[in-house]
Amino acid sequence: MTGYTQPFKQITVSSEITGKCISMLADTGDRIQDNRLVARIDSTFIELDLTANLLAREEAERQLIEEEKTLARYMSLIAQKSTPQARLDEVRLAADLHRIAQKKLDNEKERLEEKLNRHTITAPPGWVVIEKFIDAGELVQSGQPIARLGDFGRLLIPLSVTFRELQSLLRATELKLYLPDIEKYVPGIIYTSSPVFDPKTRKIEVKIQVDASHSDLAGHQLRGGMRAELVIESQTVTQTFLVPASALLRRYDTHWLEKSTGDLIPVIVLGITEDGNSTIISGKQLEEGQRYRNSPAPTTPSGE
Repeated sequence: MTGYTQPFKQITVSSEITGKCISMLADTGDRIQDNRLVARIDSTFIELDLTANLLAREEAERQLIEEEKTLARYMSLIAQKSTPQARLDEVRLAADLHRIAQKKLDNEKERLEEKLNRHTITAPPGWVVIEKFIDAGELVQSGQPIARLGDFGRLLIPLSVTFRELQSLLRATELKLYLPDIEKYVPGIIYTSSPVFDPKTRKIEVKIQVDASHSDLAGHQLRGGMRAELVIESQTVTQTFLVPASALLRRYDTHWLEKSTGDLIPVIVLGITEDGNSTIISGKQLEEGQRYRNSPAPTTPSGE
């Protein structure tokens, strides 16, 4: 069976904000580095807002320090009964309001920093850019796709199989796939098998997973579109056998096999191997373990 490799997963990264793209840090075919960067959106106004927030927090902190000093002084006066309780309450309220204002500014700082982070578009490290949708200098809208990426650390090979072929795959202790493009064999496992079948082909979709970091693939970088071949053994409904081409007798447009006793058994020829040395046959009287002459004498059967 033949299939073609595709990335294990694909994602599309998009912008969460509107702004001008000031740098596109990954092109088609590039592998995302450990810094995870894909693109940057202009963040000038957010940075100005963060600077204003910093100044406001410094001002609020100084005011709170002064309010706390005033509160301490009035608490000392109230202990000496030198000031009314109402005045102390006013000072305490002013200090509390400054604490609340400071917390609001801290919350605004976190919101602005989170918004600033969203001006940097990131992706999982090691993934490869399949397609990019923008370039530096373009205006990006919120929700607009930036790039499509794929995980090529593992590959999937979709195949369409019959139910009996699927059962053979599930029974197999090991799946070996041959990649003719690089002349390498690599082990695979069944990743998914569809619970339904394609009504047109009447076959079931199965995806075989291959680990691109396997030791046998050292020095080879796998990618999508590589051909993969998988040989499976599947028991069919009819009994079919492979015999040497020289074992067949042909008379009156019928093929025969000759037992050691001289008895002739009629068979149906289904095909021949590519080298022409063997023939695929079927027959009602054929069973596993039976022995036939490899080079029978060309006699004409009678009474059959």
